[in-house]
Amino acid sequence: MTAWAGLALLLLCPPARALQGNAGRNTSQFLRIGAGARALGLGEAYGPVAEGAEAIYWNPAGLASQAVPEFHYSRTEFARFFHHDFAAYAHPVGKGTLAASLTRFSQDELPLVTNGNVTLGSFSPHSEAVSFAYARLFSSDTPPLPGQDDLYSSPEPAAEPSGRSFKLGLALKVIRETIYKYDSTAVSADGGVIYHPARDKALSLSAAFRNVGTKQKFISQKEDLPSELALGVSYSCRWEQSRLLPALEATFPYQGLSQLKIGLEYSRPAGEGSTVAFRMGYKALAAADLNPLAGLTAGLGAGFKRFSVDFAFQPMAELGQAYRMSLAFRW
Repeated sequence: MTAWAGLALLLLCPPARALQGNAGRNTSQFLRIGAGARALGLGEAYGPVAEGAEAIYWNPAGLASQAVPEFHYSRTEFARFFHHDFAAYAHPVGKGTLAASLTRFSQDELPLVTNGNVTLGSFSPHSEAVSFAYARLFSSDTPPLPGQDDLYSSPEPAAEPSGRSFKLGLALKVIRETIYKYDSTAVSADGGVIYHPARDKALSLSAAFRNVGTKQKFISQKEDLPSELALGVSYSCRWEQSRLLPALEATFPYQGLSQLKIGLEYSRPAGEGSTVAFRMGYKALAAADLNPLAGLTAGLGAGFKRFSVDFAFQPMAELGQAYRMSLAFRW
């Protein structure tokens, strides 16, 4: 009942009119592409699920459950000539976790053409973001929460703390965009909380803010970053050694329309020390902008001891397809 109450609360919350009513354009849109193939497979409803080093992007609070050091890398290819690389490292320190990430967005070369239609050469626009984060778990007991210690690679239930627990995380980010000989820099912050109630610790409630910071200026034009607020809920359903993980997240951007994201993951052992996972999701806003099929996402993953690999796919109608692959290693 607690899980359904949390889900109903999220669905029935009033629309953020102040956020929706400030529709306009903003810069650094590469910050909204996302990180990690597992997240894309879940329709990017990843705020309440966030774990592993890639949590620094979705909800830094998810870093707090990191029990061992981890390196994560993901690559996204879409619209035939856009490339997105994301690398992150998370390291437990005392009662918390420190993490850092590097994001790079690039595209194929574009011709440099004058007003007189004379080609002078070519250039390649690119953008980068560097983040540093810290997260901490607050709980009455120290054992890890179910499924939070080692991603999806070990679905067996772990020892549960007897009381409620919550995680807090904050990340600071430096953003830089370069177009031809012009560039712009901005500073922003990401942060969030993940809460597990004492009565039902399989329930995860999350809140996160992303890309809240200074404006970027190209020549004389100043533009806002793609700031947004995200509220999410997930529930870990377990039987024997299998796990079914539904997740839902609503995002409210400072500029633009709200979006609802839904994801589902099924994982089970595939042999000694190995696990497989199957995922599907739906992003409502993408469907509205393109066509209903463009909102679908799908993915799969495999973990073997401390290594995992994930793949995800999203059709994007006239824009082609988006593919994302991730590799993670823990030691």
